[in-house]
Amino acid sequence: MSRSVRIAICQFASQSPLTSADSVSNNFSKLDGFVSSAKAQNADLIVFPEYFLTGVISEHLHLAADEGHWLEDLQSLAKRYGIDIVAGTIVEKSSQNDEQLFNTARYIDKHGEVLGEYRKKHLWYTEYLQKAVEDHQVFETPLFKAGLLICWDMAWPEAFRALMLQGVEIVIVPTFWVLDDVGAVGQRHDPDGHGEISWLDALLVNRAYENECCVVFVNCGGPKESGFLGRSGIAVPFKGAVTRIESSDEELRVVEINLDILKDARSVYKIREDLELELEQQAIKVNAKKSVSAPL
Repeated sequence: MSRSVRIAICQFASQSPLTSADSVSNNFSKLDGFVSSAKAQNADLIVFPEYFLTGVISEHLHLAADEGHWLEDLQSLAKRYGIDIVAGTIVEKSSQNDEQLFNTARYIDKHGEVLGEYRKKHLWYTEYLQKAVEDHQVFETPLFKAGLLICWDMAWPEAFRALMLQGVEIVIVPTFWVLDDVGAVGQRHDPDGHGEISWLDALLVNRAYENECCVVFVNCGGPKESGFLGRSGIAVPFKGAVTRIESSDEELRVVEINLDILKDARSVYKIREDLELELEQQAIKVNAKKSVSAPL
């Protein structure tokens, strides 16, 4: 019997706090329709992008203090529709120090329970948030072993490796990746963003192959003329990108993934097996050196 999971990716277009004082409430109100639609298409999981409630809030930091209660609302939404939700990311104040803000992604199951949580470790250099220091963690869902990463983590193979060595099957990456992030220098070299888009497309596929896993990449939606590029997609070994939203428009798409393909990929490519053996051999060498240098 095959192990299949139906995943909904929602390239959500957030209303910016620059346009409305009620932007966060308005954004949350839109979620219901997407979650309902995903459930109607028999999705097991729906994934939203980074900053999906607020957009980037560097000039609206007061919103971070108010976002905590949205978690409870998201848990209620998951229970109401009986669907797992990766609620993009929420900017939160640290419980130890409310001057520190973290970008946090959570996996909420259909019973409203938080199964996994991840605070972003690799920040884009202009980000105003606190860099997390916790190790990358894999967690169990009823259907698969999952790991969470966020946006710029895509550029860090080490982040995926840490999850791979813990047996991850699906890596979920909420993202807010736009073309103007590269600034004037990058735009001078790549004015149409073709290079950036090619790199992003390649990252999705490469990370799936390199780590013998499924990668679910969900970017923000928005007007192309404002720098939004879309490209949300899902990739697995052997097949590459099984779906990709080519435009920057807001869109919901549901895809069924047969997870048995991951076992086949590991039997063919043996990347995990080779890496585990290499690390084991390195550990043996280190222990041998310690034994030799230890005082009698």
